[in-house]
Amino acid sequence: MWINSDMFNSLVYWENPRDSGIAFGPVLVCLMAVRYISLISVIGNLALALVTATVSFRIYKSVLAAVNKSTEGHPFKQFMDIDVTLPADKVSQLMDAFLSRLNNLLKKLKRVFLVEDVVESVKFGVAMYLLTYVGAIINGLTLVILAWVGLFSLPRVYRDNQKQIDEAVLPLKAKLEELQARLAAAIPASITGKKEE
Repeated sequence: MWINSDMFNSLVYWENPRDSGIAFGPVLVCLMAVRYISLISVIGNLALALVTATVSFRIYKSVLAAVNKSTEGHPFKQFMDIDVTLPADKVSQLMDAFLSRLNNLLKKLKRVFLVEDVVESVKFGVAMYLLTYVGAIINGLTLVILAWVGLFSLPRVYRDNQKQIDEAVLPLKAKLEELQARLAAAIPASITGKKEE
């Protein structure tokens, strides 16, 4: 039931389009629904639709069994035997990984906000300034929807066009590294906290 990295890669690279579509489609529909309707209404309507469908199917199968005088049993028996409990060791492992990432993020934020490295703090400030413009144009849910669509489309696009993309990004990466080096050289060592060599 747990997704591993091979299964995840198979989904985002659309190696099996049916499985990728099953993973991608419902989440995108829910995100689009939440865009226009409240989350509580979306959850309530989805749960109501699911219960209505399963009850209708169960009644249909019961009537069909009564008419045909057969003893098929419960139509969802195969699903009732599935174990849906969360294994404690897997939950503990996921929590440890989450806490490790959270601690690394908190350390990095501490370094940025307490200006341990001026260049890093300035880059963060510029990124947050640009984020205010992004926030003025689109809201957070739109970003989540774009991220979800990007998660299922960009890896495949990159894999199929890796050579052309790498050739286009290489000059930009070199210019960015050159700009960072110039910026670091322009800031005095007393401000950055690094000793001159």
